Amino acid sequence: MKLLSFTESDKEFQKNGNARVSIQVIGNKGLLYKRYKEDAINIENNEFTFLIQHLKEGDSSSFMVSKTRIENEFSPIKFNETTSDFVEVIIKVHRFYTKSEYLLQQQSYDKELMEQLILSKYLNEIDKKISKQGIYVQQLKKGKGKKIKKGDVITIGYTGYFINRLEFDKISGSTAFTFIYGTPGQIIRGLAIAINGMKKGEKSKIIIPSHLAFGEGGSTTKVVPPYTTVIYELEIVNVK
Repeated sequence: MKLLSFTESDKEFQKNGNARVSIQVIGNKGLLYKRYKEDAINIENNEFTFLIQHLKEGDSSSFMVSKTRIENEFSPIKFNETTSDFVEVIIKVHRFYTKSEYLLQQQSYDKELMEQLILSKYLNEIDKKISKQGIYVQQLKKGKGKKIKKGDVITIGYTGYFINRLEFDKISGSTAFTFIYGTPGQIIRGLAIAINGMKKGEKSKIIIPSHLAFGEGGSTTKVVPPYTTVIYELEIVNVK
């Protein structure tokens, strides 16, 4: 543990409380996880509680943690790949809340507004993105041939992850998905918007706000929470 900054605050960790913290996890290939301070966490059930408990309000610290320990904390949600045995976890505690303080704060909590705030911060960190009917697209690889249109039989592969970089879904190779483009209920609305006009071999990063993804209810599997922006790295594998 390496203390980066500290304050004279005497407000300490309480196991059954809540907190606003910013967190980064960095591996040998770069950033693996990032949590913005705006989204308060439940300390008792959070994956980083075993580190946060060592800090006071206002403290910022760096920890070297076994990659296996971090992966086990988040299972079955996955981190992006890293080959290092240890990762660096940087945590800053912006505020600790008692249970009563947190409940009072939640009375004015607007989940939709919070999603927009966090999405805006994320978008400011990305270069060369375009807005397309409510989604944001960053082309990673150009395709060839005709543009996809309604009625085409297409095969797609993708990796789905959250703004914090955690992966929640992946299809590729033998699990790649083939369907008739334009058929209702096959994919979420944001992906349908993105695919329109793409070409075979094209690959794009697609950022989809919740109202064009899994909405106010989240996914039926409960993996994607309500009011959650999702990101897909999508590849058009084939077009017929």
